[in-house]
Amino acid sequence: MRKIILFLLTALIFVSCQGPVGPEGPQGYGTNWKIINLTTNSSDWTEKTDNAGLNRFYTCHFSMPEITTFVYSSGSVLGYYIDNVNGVQQSLPYVRHYQNAANVLWTRTVDFDYSVGGVNVYVTNSDFAIDPPQAMNFRVVLMW
Repeated sequence: MRKIILFLLTALIFVSCQGPVGPEGPQGYGTNWKIINLTTNSSDWTEKTDNAGLNRFYTCHFSMPEITTFVYSSGSVLGYYIDNVNGVQQSLPYVRHYQNAANVLWTRTVDFDYSVGGVNVYVTNSDFAIDPPQAMNFRVVLMW
């Protein structure tokens, strides 16, 4: 008899919990994203130095209205270098070490920063040589 009463109570609890589905709640954080592919040509890079003409680097600016005040303050912006030759992408900063036939060693660093409405990409060679970057491909991922 106890088993029957327990079974009926359990069935009553499950049946009484069902009802109409309520309205959908607001969209939560981290559920929106957008991918933006960028390409620079060799002529897009601007050479910059300090006031003494030292500390050379190259920069390229991309207007990006998708980086709103909300994305800037409450979201996330990720940058990637796209290496089409090897078919890979690497998160920024991208750092590679080089050596030429004359045993000269240097490092190239590619990094970026962003603000509301735009992204700046930077290329710096550790030897600060005059060596403008060629065409490069990037991917920016926005999440909010």
